[in-house]
Amino acid sequence: MHREMLLDYRDRASVLIWVVLMGLAAQRLLALPTIVVAGGVLGSPVTITVTTNTVLGLILAGLAASGAEAIVRAHPLSHSGESGPHWLAWGVPVALIGVAVLLLPVAPSRLYWLVGLTLTGIALGLSLAGIYYTMDPFATGYRRARLGMNALTYGIALVLYLVVYRTRTRSIVSATEIMLVSGLLALELLRGSQRPTMSVALYALITCLVLGQATWVLNYMRLQSLTGGLVLLLIFYNVVGLSQNAIQGRIGRRITIEYGLITIAALALIWEFAPRVGG
Repeated sequence: MHREMLLDYRDRASVLIWVVLMGLAAQRLLALPTIVVAGGVLGSPVTITVTTNTVLGLILAGLAASGAEAIVRAHPLSHSGESGPHWLAWGVPVALIGVAVLLLPVAPSRLYWLVGLTLTGIALGLSLAGIYYTMDPFATGYRRARLGMNALTYGIALVLYLVVYRTRTRSIVSATEIMLVSGLLALELLRGSQRPTMSVALYALITCLVLGQATWVLNYMRLQSLTGGLVLLLIFYNVVGLSQNAIQGRIGRRITIEYGLITIAALALIWEFAPRVGG
C-alpha cells in the first residue's frame, strides 16, 4: 500500500513540475495586453499594472496549490482522515512560484534565466517531497524532511527579500508582495508545530503583517539590497521563531533572552560585513 502511494506521489509531483516549468518558460514567449488600474490608497495615488507576468503568476500559483493538494491526498494519512487541513501545506510551492515569477523576468542573460528555471524546478520538487514526508510526524525520516523544508523555506524568503528590496518599488506594492509570500512561508514553518489550525493561521497572519510593516519602514532607509534583505530575513526568523514558541506555550525569559542575543549578534554581523548605504 505504501509503495503504491509513494509512486503515486512521485507521478503527481513530476507532472506538476513540468507543467510549471513550461508555464514559466512561456514568460519569454507570451505578450498579453497590459492593463493599467489607477486609484488611491491612504491618500496617495497608486497605479497597478496587470501584465503577462501577473496573469501567468496567478495561474501558476493556482496550479502549485492544486499540485500540493494532490501530494497531500496521495499520503496514507489523507485516506484515513488524519492529515488535517490540506491547505496548510500549500504555502511553500505557491510562494516559490511567486518568487520565480518575480525573479526570472529580470535575469540579466539567457544563461542566468536557464539556471534560475532549473533551480526553480529542483526547489519545487524538493518542496513537494518535503510536504509528503512531513505529513506524519511519527514516520521514519520526518526529522530530516522537516529540517530540509525549514532550510528551503528560509532560502525562498531570503531570495524574495533580496529581489523585492532591490526593485525599490513603492511600499504599497513591495510591502504587499512581501506580506503575502511571508505569510505563506510562515504557514509551512508553523505547520510543523502540530498545533491547532486556527493558532497556526493566526500567527502566520501576524508574521505577514509584521513583515509588511518592516518593509514599509526599510523602504525609507537608503540600504543596499543585501543589507535590507538580510534584515528582513532576521525579522522573519524572529517572528516565526517566537510564534512557534508562543503556540507551544514556551514563551518566557529564557526564550526572550535567546532571541534577543541572536538578533544583536546578527545585526552586528550585518553591520560589519554587509554594505549599508545604497544609491
